[in-house]
Amino acid sequence: MASIPSLFTTTSTLHRSNYPPPYTCVDSNSNSNLNQLQLLAKKSLESRASSLLQSCSSFSRLTEIQAHIIRNSLQQNNFLASRLVSSCFTLGCYSYASRIFGQLLSPDAFLFNAMIKGFASAGFHREVLHFYCMMLNYSYSFPSNFTFPLAFKACSKLASIVEGRALHGHVLKLDHSSDIFIQTALVDLYGSCCEAEDARKVFDRMTKRDVVAWNAMVSAYVRSDSILLAGEMFDKMPVRNVNSWTTMIGGLLNLGDSRRALTTFHRMQLHGVKADNMAIVTILSAIADLGCLSSGKWIHKYIERNLIQIDVFVGTALIDMYSKSGSIMDAKLVFHAMRSKNTSCYNAMIFGLAVHGLGEEAMRVFEELRGSTMEIDDVTMIAVLTACSHSGLVEEGLRYFKMMKQEYDIYPKIKHYGCVIDLLGRAGRFMEAKQIVDSIQVDSVVLGTLAAACRIHGNIELADELSTRISALDPEYTGFLVWKANLHAAKNEWEEAAVFRRWMKEKGIVKGAGCSWIEFGDKVHWFVAGDHSHPRSSEIYSKLDELHNVIKFTEMEC
Repeated sequence: MASIPSLFTTTSTLHRSNYPPPYTCVDSNSNSNLNQLQLLAKKSLESRASSLLQSCSSFSRLTEIQAHIIRNSLQQNNFLASRLVSSCFTLGCYSYASRIFGQLLSPDAFLFNAMIKGFASAGFHREVLHFYCMMLNYSYSFPSNFTFPLAFKACSKLASIVEGRALHGHVLKLDHSSDIFIQTALVDLYGSCCEAEDARKVFDRMTKRDVVAWNAMVSAYVRSDSILLAGEMFDKMPVRNVNSWTTMIGGLLNLGDSRRALTTFHRMQLHGVKADNMAIVTILSAIADLGCLSSGKWIHKYIERNLIQIDVFVGTALIDMYSKSGSIMDAKLVFHAMRSKNTSCYNAMIFGLAVHGLGEEAMRVFEELRGSTMEIDDVTMIAVLTACSHSGLVEEGLRYFKMMKQEYDIYPKIKHYGCVIDLLGRAGRFMEAKQIVDSIQVDSVVLGTLAAACRIHGNIELADELSTRISALDPEYTGFLVWKANLHAAKNEWEEAAVFRRWMKEKGIVKGAGCSWIEFGDKVHWFVAGDHSHPRSSEIYSKLDELHNVIKFTEMEC
């Protein structure tokens, strides 16, 4: 490619060569020809500059092109200005794009849309609305059917329902209400703000609906926790794509129904819909909740068979799934095989090693992260502190806790304090733990963590004091009431224990039933305390009675 100066110089020379020599008489036809040549030269400059901006790959080259635009007096050309700001956004130079825009005397709608699109793509949603408002102040620049979807998306991301309704009014006034893209963006806006009824009103008025509009309506119900209505809408869809299925699976997962989420994924396979990365990440989260290792391995094979790229999102989900399903070795294999990693990958691996009691390995992974250029965030520190707590690495945990603020400028949150209190409580260092509790504003969960440690170590006096504090924070906290009843029972104070249990019964406070599950073959079997819904429950309880009798007989012999 020829250098930029030579391209512009050639055009500029051509432009100057068409001027008549000094003191020459020029007739009207000559003036007309001159104007045409000047116009052609200007168009040529615009075309060359536009072409160069499209292939621009660095900020220094961009400023070089801009300099030649200014030299040829084209800095107020809105077409080239829109190309300039688009290149700025592509290169990540957002503030420079705003500077270029600010120097224009009469920006048109096309230029405003370039700014709005750039900020929308970069995720600066407040700036999108700012430029939309600026656009309204220019009498010769009106929002178009290209502008509104971007503005509605910004409102959706910000959950700004008031501004969204105002935009809806603008759509009606400017007679854009029949545009399918604007209508779909409106459905998504109301759904994002949990206004499913308003979303349905817009949806019902649509004369033409594509799969994106149907997906937006299903998503609106999911976000409003109306999973039944979402299911009904999903079943009515004339055409479903992978996003439709992913939305339903994600909705069930968010409601805690991981089993139905997994069943829905299998239905998707029966319909011949190939999963994408987002669907894989979603279903792996459901499997992680279930702890269903065989299903997780099947998904991993599905990924390999369908040549789905294991990016940082899929890789992180696989690490999390294997860790929660009890196969830390598979989690480590995925982690070490990943070509590119981010902080989330490291966090998932550290958490996985932590819950498996492999504290020293977790610290080695953390040190590897420290040696990289990746950012260490507050989630990383929670993972490291959890690893130290589960492995009894007290001094290491305290050192990392101090490191948070000193080296990474991360201010401890309640979860960080909770990890340190748990760390000290497990080690029986109650005075240090209590000093932290007394120095910060704690919640009932943190107090309950320390109280449980006190009970294990037999520090009944401090446990009783903590339980009183829990009661002051949350009088109807179920864990506290059960804890108090058990505490009195542990001290053989049966009457006091009965008082708490009676009080719970009178208040209608019920402790959640214990739940467990086991994976056998390709199925997960769920069991709830006192439940007889399992088809083979009679055999199960018969076997439990048999085991109970064996235990009693063994104890008698001893």
